[in-house]
Amino acid sequence: MKEKLLAKVDALLGKKQDDELRRVLASQDFHVLAQVIDSLSNGKRKIFALLPPEKQAEVALALNEDSKKRIFSRLSEAVVARFLHFNDEDDATDILQYLSVTRRNAILLSMKEDKRRKIEKLLRFGSETAGGLMDLNFIVVRPALAWSEVIEHVKKHVEGKRDMPTVLVVGQDGKVDGFIPERVLLFPPQNAKVIEQMIPLMVVSHTMDRENVMHVMSKMRSEILCVIDDTEQILGIIHLRDLMKVAQAEATEDIYRFAGVDVDEHALDPIFSKVKRRYNWLLINLLTAFLASFVVSRFEGTIAKFAILAVYMPIVAGQGGNAATQALAVVVRGFALGELSWSKAKKVVLKEACAGTINGVITGTCAGLAAVMFNAPPILGVILAAAMIINLFVAGFFGALIPFVLKRLKIDPAVASSVFVTTTTDICGFFAFLGLAAIFMH
Repeated sequence: MKEKLLAKVDALLGKKQDDELRRVLASQDFHVLAQVIDSLSNGKRKIFALLPPEKQAEVALALNEDSKKRIFSRLSEAVVARFLHFNDEDDATDILQYLSVTRRNAILLSMKEDKRRKIEKLLRFGSETAGGLMDLNFIVVRPALAWSEVIEHVKKHVEGKRDMPTVLVVGQDGKVDGFIPERVLLFPPQNAKVIEQMIPLMVVSHTMDRENVMHVMSKMRSEILCVIDDTEQILGIIHLRDLMKVAQAEATEDIYRFAGVDVDEHALDPIFSKVKRRYNWLLINLLTAFLASFVVSRFEGTIAKFAILAVYMPIVAGQGGNAATQALAVVVRGFALGELSWSKAKKVVLKEACAGTINGVITGTCAGLAAVMFNAPPILGVILAAAMIINLFVAGFFGALIPFVLKRLKIDPAVASSVFVTTTTDICGFFAFLGLAAIFMH
């Protein structure tokens, strides 16, 4: 379905049949429209501009990062301001982050005062912090308030905002005590006190990093968090549904970085765009490959004398690389979940090194026996097993250590770890295997 629509849109773009394009786009769901725009190499801004403002507001949030950057920067302030009126304040703030401060201010000046004031409040917080994640769709009630008064406050808010608010219960000191679940608001109990229906609410500082916010929410198993300022006064709330988007973005970013791919790259990007985003990491890998080749060249005479060594070299290096990637993935995931810190480095590194050694004994023994079964000299089987034990120890040790070191140096371990770890296991694996062969097979 999407492929046919994409082909039709692309054809109409080429023919410049704008009226027909509007008709085709009008019947589509905003998720489908966002996918179509993301897949286009050219004409992204034009397709977006042909949509009505209320549809633009929905599509703008569903676009990928590359499309957002390419479209929003080329839209007039009037167009952006028009569709932002249909967005909640927190969503509007996210969109404005893609524009320069000058253009952002021009757009805000044309918006309604109440909405502009709320957006300006949200813009003061960094996008990577709890303050940048929060929304302002909440109302505050006192514990002693009657249920009829609470319901009346909710009705007034819904009439103005057309959206159900989160009801926070706040004491006389201005500090949040808890919140009223939506199910209680829909079916209010008779003769019950507000404080009896309240659920305790976790609070976080507006400066907390968004990864730590995700960790707190998952640990507390709560659907919402309250964001407070330095004086413990309420700033806003964070919903689980908003964090799900963040978690998806963080996971995608880590996976891409782990592979040395730019987070903004997509499958249908132009060829030269892909090349531009990848060649630097490939050049770094080329440099590290030469280091491994240099080690092999030091044993050129040994390999020439015992050509069978060349058959088993990739096995040693490959097993080491796989084991290192396993250790690396576990540690990087631990950082992402907030489970690991520098104080736990020694314990984690030792555990991964021991696990690598034991796996080396298991896989090394199997590889050595298999080599002998395929008519390799028994001494080669022993050397192969020993080299794999050494290399898997190295893989576990450095696969865990390098991410900790990079994190300590304030370098993202998901970005740089794999290059250093695979190089280390290749060099150590070749050196161990060929070095042992040079000693015991002459």
